[in-house]
Amino acid sequence: MTNDPSAGTGSGAIERDRLTILIYGVAVAFGFSVAAMGPAMPLMREDLGIDRTVGGLHFTALAIGAITAGLLVERSVRARGRRDVFWRGVAGAALGLLLIGGGWTPALTLLGALVVGISGASALMMSQATLFDHHPDQRAVALTEVNIAMSLGSVLPALVIGALVAIGLGWRPALLMPVALLMVLAATRRRERFPVSRQTLARGEARRLPGPYWLYWAAFIPSVGAEWSIGAWGAGYLVDIAETSEAAAALLMTSFFGAMVIGRIIGGRVARNVAAFPLLIGTTAVALTGFLLFWASSSVSPVVVGLLIAGLGISMQYPMLLTLATETASELVDTATARISIAAGGAVLVAPLTLGYVADQAGIRTAFGIVPALLVFVAGFALMGRRASAA
Repeated sequence: MTNDPSAGTGSGAIERDRLTILIYGVAVAFGFSVAAMGPAMPLMREDLGIDRTVGGLHFTALAIGAITAGLLVERSVRARGRRDVFWRGVAGAALGLLLIGGGWTPALTLLGALVVGISGASALMMSQATLFDHHPDQRAVALTEVNIAMSLGSVLPALVIGALVAIGLGWRPALLMPVALLMVLAATRRRERFPVSRQTLARGEARRLPGPYWLYWAAFIPSVGAEWSIGAWGAGYLVDIAETSEAAAALLMTSFFGAMVIGRIIGGRVARNVAAFPLLIGTTAVALTGFLLFWASSSVSPVVVGLLIAGLGISMQYPMLLTLATETASELVDTATARISIAAGGAVLVAPLTLGYVADQAGIRTAFGIVPALLVFVAGFALMGRRASAA
């Protein structure tokens, strides 16, 4: 455990070597893979003849996959090592994408989504643990940049799918893009060496994650829940409250997702000189300010500005929480990242569904009252984790 408030920061430039670029490339492919479900879903439903409930199960399958990976990956690392788990995850993610893109029954596409969830999350966990050990003086920067890579990947599917549909090729070829990227990376970087895990093989107390870690772990649940709730239902708010068209709402939501990318790019530079905890608290305050503007407004302009500000703030929560949590468990980083996948997957599984249910019962504006409470919980858990680390 470290009590150094500057841990993970450094004034020097991060070395983006071949291994780091490999990890960033896989993160782009994973971000594309997960985000592609959204813009592809109306077309997928039409192709497969499924309703919204069955369509929504694809997102559930992704979340269940991430939770499953969090339960299994620690044992896999002990048995095979990081490098093997990473590349098995890459291969599995490519297979899952092919099942989704080539599947003509919902059974196949749902299986593909589950495989992408398990395999992609496994590769991502190994990526985060590897960057933690590979860049000991620039952990916050490296972990932010891998999230930038995922965010960049996540904004591409809507553009790619829209363009392919416009020229008559449909949505399915879009899923070949991340597969092609993964194949190129495998062909050119297959022999890259991964740092050996420092994770102890001792039993009992030596293998227990420390108390401060679990407080930061708890903060991931409201953080991811808030991000996915806005992402899943922000367009619905624009339609119901700001009275935009559905097409306009989908387009305007790019202000939130684009701000996530911009926020992480800016935050990655700030993280070189600012410690993770104050950066987390500051950006959480920005997120809360932006969301309150969004929530209090009924006209388009302030709603969109609020989405943009909220996106800028929320963008840095995950990488900073990841830095703080793993710093408390530096000898158990593989286990630490695996448990975080469970927290994130659980939040994705529950939070948007809960907000949607409340919106059906009491209206979408009332339902969005959940989000500021979630952001307050993020700051509260992080503060408790900070105090426990200093004790």
